[in-house]
Formats: sequence, structure tokens, C-alpha cells
Amino acid sequence: MKLILAILLNLLAALALGWWLRREYRRAEPELRRWLLPALALRVAAGVLQHSSDAQFMHAWGQGFTARLWTQPAVGWTALWQGRHVWYGTYPLEVYQWSNTLFISKILALLNLVTLGSFWLNGVYLSLGCGVACWWLVCTLRQLWPVAPLGASVVAFLLWPSVVWWSSGIAKETLVLGSGAVLVSVVINLLLSRKTVTAKWLDWMLLLGLAWLHVRLRYFFALPLLGSLLGLAVVVLAERRGWLQAGWRAQGLVLLGGLVLAGALVVAVGGEPVSKAFVTSQLWENYVHGLATSAGRPHLVYSSLRPTVSSMASHFPLATAQALVRPWLGESAALRYVAVGLENLLIVGLLAMAAIAAWRGRPGRLPAALVLALLLYCVVLAGLIGLSTPNLGTLLRYRTVLLPWLLWLLLQNDYARQLLRRLGLGG
Repeated sequence: MKLILAILLNLLAALALGWWLRREYRRAEPELRRWLLPALALRVAAGVLQHSSDAQFMHAWGQGFTARLWTQPAVGWTALWQGRHVWYGTYPLEVYQWSNTLFISKILALLNLVTLGSFWLNGVYLSLGCGVACWWLVCTLRQLWPVAPLGASVVAFLLWPSVVWWSSGIAKETLVLGSGAVLVSVVINLLLSRKTVTAKWLDWMLLLGLAWLHVRLRYFFALPLLGSLLGLAVVVLAERRGWLQAGWRAQGLVLLGGLVLAGALVVAVGGEPVSKAFVTSQLWENYVHGLATSAGRPHLVYSSLRPTVSSMASHFPLATAQALVRPWLGESAALRYVAVGLENLLIVGLLAMAAIAAWRGRPGRLPAALVLALLLYCVVLAGLIGLSTPNLGTLLRYRTVLLPWLLWLLLQNDYARQLLRRLGLGG
């Protein structure tokens, strides 16, 4: 029974992928089409090589859920929907209900029905899912803003090495980046495209499901994105009704106000997971734990940081900067740190190029509200990651979720467009 079900499900998946590849290959313009298969192959290859301890841990939990699905179907489905226990053999272990490790293990449990519990095949499926999601986003961005440089989205979401590496295989970042990419695609389509009422209702249903999924995957990362998208929606609707004039200053104030309002509402109705005391304690506990596990390796240190809102707010700018540019080149002789140091040096160069272009009035052709919303998301998330994650190895993995959005913004200016054209990546 297990084998027959797995064969049928894999056959359906292969047919769906083949149909989708054929459709996308026909629809995409030649300059974009040539990246479809290489981008998917690159992500799948990266996923096959991923064997982190975190991935093994989630895979083991997923195997326990799948075993109960086969032996006790009624109990197993209930555990998948609302259970808080995982099993090692017959011994249950209670887990925190908002644990993203628990939630992803449940996703893997369902995927095991297709893969028969194969670690390698699970990684392939998740890699393909994230690759398809990022491709969907790239196509959406191209459709809505054809004047923006195509190479910017191709590089940021499909080809950037560290993004591809950390968001492939069995990894939380694979699911968070993929769900976030589709979530943003749906939101900007709802706000800016001219669809029929029926199509928009379908988009609204998909939006609600994606928002829930994104929050369950990693709510500390999801809330800044949802808040920024809410601010973007307020700006777009206010402009459409003539209540708000175009311009960076006015739109920036409305975005900040929308984010503050969204944050206040979330704190008011969200309960413990988003309360001030809980957030502060979680940031502090993660910071202390990260310090304890980083001895002898490059890491972040805030000597005067304390578990208070005022202390964390005062360290927030430094934490944001360090999340984006550490480790420095030369900070460690280890090969992986040298490679990341080179990447960070390139990011600093792109930041400088974007700043010069903005100063000279050549920032690009994207709407100001969109740029501000995504920039706000990147800054808030970088600050949270920088405060809570002194271990640079973990920090680099976490920042994968925001890095493609930042890169996409940095590659919009006219100087970056010229550079992309010289590299054959499409201007």
C-alpha cells in the first residue's frame, strides 16, 4: 500500500512539474527563459548536498509522525493537525506549540507519504518548491515592472550563491523564503494588477493561507513582512483615492505609521508569543545561548546589551549593520569565512553604489512605496537577527530570508543596471 501510494503521488508530481516547466518555458521571454532550468538544477544540487544536524533532527521527528499515520491513522491525523508531542519509538515528548521545528516536521511527515521517508528525496522536493516559488516571484516582478532590470531579480532570487545554498534542501529557510516569495507575489498582484473579481477572491483565499503558513514557519520573521505589506497596501489605496501625494517622505511616514499600528494590533490580540516581555526575553536568551556556543569562532558581542526594550533599541542600528556585513574579510582564515567575507565585501560595494545612485537621482524605476516597504522589512528583520544571533554561522543562514530582497533593491539603480548588462545578466 505504501509503495503504490508513493508511486502514484510521485507520478502526479512529475506530470505536474513537466506541465509547469513547459508552460513557463513558453510564457517567459527569451532573456528570462534561459535561466529556468539552470536555476532549478542549481537549487536541487544544493539541496542534495545539505545534511545539517537541524535537517536530520526535523527528518527524525517527521518519521515519527508518519509512522503513527500508518499504524494509527485517526490518532496520527489528529496529532498532525493539533498535536504537541513527538515520538521516539513509544515515548512522547511535549513540544512548545509555536515551535517551527515541530510544524516543519509535520510538513515532512506528509511529504514522507510521497518519498517513503527518503531524506534525499524530501530535500529534492523542498528545493524544487522553493525554486518554483522564487521563479513565480521573478515572473510577477517582471510582469508588473518591466522597466526594472530583469537581472536584478534573477541574481537576487535565483543565482546568488549563499541564498541558493541556505534555502535548499530540508531547511527552515527553504520554506520561509519560498512561502514569503509567493506571499509577496500574491499581495502585489492584488494591489496592482487588473484582475476579475473572481480571480481576486481566489487570491484573497490564497493570501490568507500563505499568511498563516508564513507565521507558523517562523513568526518572528513573518510579522515584519506582514506589517510592511500592510503599510504598502495602505499607501497604494490612499494614493488611489487621492488621499496621499506621491513622494518618498509622505509615503515613508504612512508606511511607518502602518507598521506601528499593525504592531500594536498584533501585540494586543496575539497573546504571549508577541508580548513585549516574551519578545525581549527570547531575544536575550537566544543571544546568551549564541555567545555560549560561539567560543573560539568569530561572533558578535554587545558588551552593554541588557534584556530591556531600551537597551535593545539602542543596540538595534549596530545589530542591523552587523547582520548585513559580518564577518569581515580577514576575520577568520577558515575557507567558509573567507568566502562569506568576499560576499559581504560585495554587499558593501552594492550598498555604496546604491547610495551614490540615489544621491545623484538615479535610484531606479520602482515605485517609492514598494522600495520603502521592502527596505523597512529588511532593516527590521536584520536588526532582530543581529540582536538575537551572535553566532555568525547561524546568522548567515537566518539572513538568507531577507538577503534576496535587499539585493533586489540594491540592483535597481542605473549603475547596477549597466553592470548587469556587462555581465550578460540582462539590464
